[in-house]
Amino acid sequence: MLKAQGIAVVYYDLPNGYMDAGEEQKKLQEALDQLVKGNPRVVYHEVDVRERRDKRDGKDKPNIKNMKLRVS
Repeated sequence: MLKAQGIAVVYYDLPNGYMDAGEEQKKLQEALDQLVKGNPRVVYHEVDVRERRDKRDGKDKPNIKNMKLRVS
């Protein structure tokens, strides 16, 4: 049996800071809940929105295939 994880990256500009981040996290969670609803292949899903520490301005898009994800 193959186990896999799907990764999505969304960059936001949030003028109202953490208040906007909370709203966007809620929207993202609802969208993901709808995406996986009724899919027996999905065993777990979670959403997290956190502050970006890099200096990207949105023009330089990351290559998610080359991203190193920390599992902790």
